[in-house]
Amino acid sequence: MAMKRGLTIIIALATALFCGCKDNEEILTKQKDSIVKYLTSSRRMIAQEDIGTVIEENPPFYATFGQSTFRHITNYYEPNREEWSEVSANSTIEINFNAYTFSGSEPNLQSLYWSNIPNTISAYEAANNNKYDHLIWSDEPLVVELGRGHIIKGLEQALIGCRSQDSVQVYMTSEAAYGKHIIGSVPKNSSVAWYIKILNVIN
Repeated sequence: MAMKRGLTIIIALATALFCGCKDNEEILTKQKDSIVKYLTSSRRMIAQEDIGTVIEENPPFYATFGQSTFRHITNYYEPNREEWSEVSANSTIEINFNAYTFSGSEPNLQSLYWSNIPNTISAYEAANNNKYDHLIWSDEPLVVELGRGHIIKGLEQALIGCRSQDSVQVYMTSEAAYGKHIIGSVPKNSSVAWYIKILNVIN
């Protein structure tokens, strides 16, 4: 009898884990589809691998990292960009940024959860009567050390290969961001978007 009960519990646990994995896969698939739809429809970008299939010169495009992180470098075709310092897997860089929860439409102040850009912070203050209830903020450049596990996986992936002075938009599923953790005003299982200006590649 005890063995039967134990077997029932094991089967129930296995079923719950399977269902949990299935639910998680569905969430991630919806988030990926939402990001790609936004980039291709609203922003009219193409996937990097499709660049050679269009006639347009210098088309706006996004790159994909691990299927859960999507990056667009807004100034990719800037003349002399290749002369700028490149971000490597172990670089230390300084950035300014706005970080948003992402629900498939253009990020805005209502979805902002972290910033260190003075103009953004001022706009947020004005819109929220000087309250910072849900906003993580600072007016100093953020120093990011890659290769040390200090930042979320999606940013770690997307920043490598960028260059000093790049303006970068990074869209991440919850898998590449905070997963099931609640961070400030960011609910668990949330997609996020970071709009970044790389100020300096220190090393």
